[in-house]
Amino acid sequence: MNSPQLSLPPHLFAKAFPFHIVFNREQKIIQVGEVLQRIHPEPLVNSFIDQQFQILRPKIQINFIAIAKRINSLFLFESLHNGMILKGQMMYVQEQDIMFFLCSIWVNNTETLANCGLKLKDFAIHDQTVDLIFLLQAKNTALEDIQKLTDELTKRQTELKNALQVQEHLAQTAKTQAQQLENTLYELQQTQSQLIQTEKMSSLGQLVAGIAHEINNPVNFIYGNIKYLKEYTQDLLTLIHLYQEFYPQPHPQIEALSNKNDVKFIIDDLTKILSSIEVGANRIYEIVLNLRNFSRLDEAGMKPVDIHQGIDSTLLILQHSLKEKSDYQPIEIIKEYSDLPPVECYAGQINQVFMNILSNAIDAIRQQEKEQAKQGIIKQSKCITIRTQVKNQRHVMISIKDNGLGMTEEVKAKLFDPFFTTKPVGQGTGLGLSISYQIVVKKHGGRIQCISAPGQGAEFIIEIPLRQMQSLET
Repeated sequence: MNSPQLSLPPHLFAKAFPFHIVFNREQKIIQVGEVLQRIHPEPLVNSFIDQQFQILRPKIQINFIAIAKRINSLFLFESLHNGMILKGQMMYVQEQDIMFFLCSIWVNNTETLANCGLKLKDFAIHDQTVDLIFLLQAKNTALEDIQKLTDELTKRQTELKNALQVQEHLAQTAKTQAQQLENTLYELQQTQSQLIQTEKMSSLGQLVAGIAHEINNPVNFIYGNIKYLKEYTQDLLTLIHLYQEFYPQPHPQIEALSNKNDVKFIIDDLTKILSSIEVGANRIYEIVLNLRNFSRLDEAGMKPVDIHQGIDSTLLILQHSLKEKSDYQPIEIIKEYSDLPPVECYAGQINQVFMNILSNAIDAIRQQEKEQAKQGIIKQSKCITIRTQVKNQRHVMISIKDNGLGMTEEVKAKLFDPFFTTKPVGQGTGLGLSISYQIVVKKHGGRIQCISAPGQGAEFIIEIPLRQMQSLET
C-alpha cells in the first residue's frame, strides 16, 4: 500500500484514511481506502477517476496539472453513481508522481450514514501518533504560509514605500514646475506690459519732441526779431513825431489819410501790440522748453534732475484736462513744493510715473463728477495737491493727492497688478500703475504706496533715493 510522505506504516495509514483515493498522472485510480471501496457501487481500482467522480470545489476539472495548481485548496468530490460527497485535501508525492486525495465522507446526519451502510467504526481511528504527525505537519504548513504571507507583505510594503517616494517626487516636481510656470507667466506679463507702455510713452515722447522742435524754429524767428522790430518801430515813431512837430500843417491829402486811419490810435496801440507779441513769444518758448523737458529723449541715462521741473512739464501736457468744460469744473492744482536738491534718476521714466498718477487722479475726479451729477449732488471744488519734501538724507518724497472717488481695499490690493483696471472697456489698459511700480521700485530702488478709502480720494506717495546705487544704474 502506498502512503504519502507522512511515513506512516500501512496499517496506520489505512486506519487514518479509510476513504482515501490515490491516482496517477493518467488519472487512473491505483489505490482506494477499504471503507470507500465497500460503500461505492462501482469498482474503483484500475478505473479512471473522471469516470467515477466530479469535482464540486474548487471549480476545476479533474486534471492532474489543474489539481496540482490548487493543491492547498479544500476539495469536494461527488460520486457520479450515487451522489456521495467526499471532502478532503490533495497531497502530491513527487517521487512516485501520484496524487493522494485524503478525504472522508461528508454527511450532515446519522441517517445518511445508515443509508450508505456506514458505522462509526468505519471512520478513522485517531491514533495519538497520527494526530501528532498531522498536527506537526499542520503547524509546519501554517508556519510556511505565515512566512510566505510575511514575505509578500514585506514585498508589498517595499513596493508601496517606493511608490509613495515616486509619488512624493512627482508631486514636488509638479509643484516646482507650477511655481516656475507661475513665475514665468508673471515675468511675461511684466515684460509685455513694459513693452506696451514703453512703446506708448516712446511714441508720445517722440510726438512731443517733434512738435517742440517744429514749433521752436519759427518761434526763434519771431523771438529773435522782436527786439529789432521794437527798435525799428520806435525809430519810425520818433520820425513821425519829428515830422508832426516841424510840419504841423501837412498836405491835405496826407491829413485826410491820417484822419481816416486814425494814426494817433495806431501809434498808441502799436507799442501795446509789440509788447503782446513779445509776451506771447516768451510763452511759446516756455511751452516748447517744457515739452522738451517732458520728453527727455536726449537723456536716456541716469542723471541729477529737477523733480519739480518734471512735474510742471507733465502738468503742462495735461493742462487741457484740468480746464473747465461743459460738464466739468476746473481742477485746481495746489503745489506745496519744498526745496529739493537734484535727484539722480531716469528723468523720462519718472515723468512717466507722474503722468500715470496725475492722469488717474483726473479720471477719478471726472468720474466722481459724473456720479454726483446723476445723484443731483451739488458740485464741490476739485483739486489735486502735490507735495514734495526731503524725507531724510537719502530719500525724497513726492505726494500726489486727489479728492476724487477713492477706492476700496479690494481694488487697492490689485492696484499695481498688470492689466488690472476699474475703467470701462476701451478707456484703460491697466498698465499705468503697474509700470509706475516697476519704474519706482525696480528701476530706482524706491517705494510707492497708495492711501485711499471710498469717497475719501486717493494719495500716492513716492519715495526715491537722492543718489542711485551702482547696481541699479547697470
